[in-house]
Amino acid sequence: MSGNYTTMIRKVLTGVLTLASAVVLISSCGKKDANSPGIEYMPDMYRSPSLEVYNQNWLSSDSVGIQTVGMRLPVPGTIPRGFMPYPYPNTTEGYEAAGRELKNPVPLTPEILEQGADLYSKFCIHCHGGGGGGDGPVAAKLPGPPPAYYGALKNLPEGKIFHSITYGKNMMGSHASQLSQHERWVLVHYIQKLQHSKDAQEPGASAVDSTKKVVASAAGVKGKK
Repeated sequence: MSGNYTTMIRKVLTGVLTLASAVVLISSCGKKDANSPGIEYMPDMYRSPSLEVYNQNWLSSDSVGIQTVGMRLPVPGTIPRGFMPYPYPNTTEGYEAAGRELKNPVPLTPEILEQGADLYSKFCIHCHGGGGGGDGPVAAKLPGPPPAYYGALKNLPEGKIFHSITYGKNMMGSHASQLSQHERWVLVHYIQKLQHSKDAQEPGASAVDSTKKVVASAAGVKGKK
């Protein structure tokens, strides 16, 4: 009788201890912190660590064993998608080479000329004037007005025009950050029209009238869109 009682007591105690251990184990896995994931088995398998920009990268090192930053350099010779490098430097030699070699890749159409007029009214007319005579409303306030497209710049080749828009020329700043390469070539087409326009105004003509003419043309382009 006493042996059976002892055995029963042992079973009860074993059950109680097992239950208590299970409770302790389960409670230890609970989320005391709402943001804590609790105990994770092999977390690197599904929670990959991120590499922060400009922080050290422990996965690779340079030639002298120093850990490199998280942001890696592009592969040599690669360029961003949609970007076309401009091979001519901002030098006198680059300017002359662009004039000899660069050709407009954008086909000339009436629609392209209309787009060029729209761009001209936004970026050029203030100094160069509506007819390209260098008689824009801002030109009078400059130390020297821009040369007329149909005058001193009449024979300026398309490559030099594009180069000047890209880097700037004399008092004119660069427009590369404001106009894409395609837009610059569209603008070149319109400037070439002004170079040979029969309606180009002579120096001293009304800058207000010439400006209104191009602005009206640009407004017509916007109305068609």
